[in-house]
Parts: sequence; structure tokens; C-alpha cells
Amino acid sequence: MGNNFSGNLIVFEGLDGSGTTTQSGLLAEYLEERGHTVLEVEEPGGTLLGRKVRDLLLEDHGIDIEPLSELFLYEVSRSQLVREKIIPELERGRVVISDRFAVSSVAYQGYGRGIPIDVVKELNDVALNGVEPDLTFFLDIDLAERAKRSSGQKPDRIEKEAREFYDRVRQGYLKEIRSMESAVSIDGSLSKEEISDLVVSELKEFLL
Repeated sequence: MGNNFSGNLIVFEGLDGSGTTTQSGLLAEYLEERGHTVLEVEEPGGTLLGRKVRDLLLEDHGIDIEPLSELFLYEVSRSQLVREKIIPELERGRVVISDRFAVSSVAYQGYGRGIPIDVVKELNDVALNGVEPDLTFFLDIDLAERAKRSSGQKPDRIEKEAREFYDRVRQGYLKEIRSMESAVSIDGSLSKEEISDLVVSELKEFLL
């Protein structure tokens, strides 16, 4: 189910290293070349408050953040982003592309951290204020591919988590994406050009 706005919200989801940021940018370029006004946002982040929360969540400040506190921080960033940036743009009939959104908390804080799924979804509902993606792309990579792509890079606080954590996150993503009406799973191990072509093909079928 999508939004009752004249604009469209498109979301990219996936494990760290799956290419969500790259594909968000490529889709924005494609749509802008065709006359659409596009706002790109990221989670956590997207606003001044969100960027400060992002720093707390991802940088190692020597703070031991409890799982529920981590979830609340994500919801703070999400609530601000939805109300400050996303809703106004959708009301103007524009396209918003989000690098991650609410289902990421279900996967990471729910399945990954072990917070009850219904609790995560209830808090998501409060933060989202009725906003739902019109279309979600899940870029699926396995754990071996994720490890290969992250090799040699400095991990953030969450990227330091063990393989078992990421296995739970991936399985959670797969379960949630299968249950979502307007969601598409794409093989994230394909080249960025191949993925972009698949995204555009699916987009033409669903939206715009």
C-alpha cells in the first residue's frame, strides 16, 4: 500500500555494502533527466537532527548503546525526516528516494538485535505518521559478498557486528520483503549497471 500523496516515495534496502546508496543516486539521475524533481535522503540522517543522530549511531564514541535505545535513536531520525522533508516533498508531487527506511529497523533492530518485531513495527508506525513507500527495492547479497565488499574498509559501529548478526538481519529482510505488496528483490551481486536497468524496468511497471 502506498501513500495518498501526489508524489512517490521509493526506498532502497539491503545489507551494508549491498549498493543502496549507489542505486539511489543512479535512479535519481535517471528520473531527473526525465524531468522529475527528486529529493534524495538517507537513514539515519537527512536532516540536521538526523545527521547528529547518525553520528551517535554509527561512529564509535565509546558509548554502549542498548538495543532499545538504538531503535529509539533510529526512530528519532526517521520521525524528523518524515515530517521535515518527506511529507512536504510528496505533497508537492515530487519523487523522494530514501537510502533505507522503516523496514531496515525491523531487520536490524528486530531480527538482528532481538527486539520483538511487533514493538519495532509499532514504533515505526508512530515515526512514519502514515507515510509508506510506494515501492521498495531490496538489494540482496549473501554474507560472503558482503565480507568481500567491506574488506579493507573501516567499519562503522554496526558494521563491526559478527557474521551471525548479519545472517539474522538478512533472513529478516527476506521474510519482510516477501510479505510486502510493493517490494522487489534484486540480486545485489549483479553489476551496478545491471541492477540499475532492473530497477528502471520495475519502476516503469509499478509507478510513474
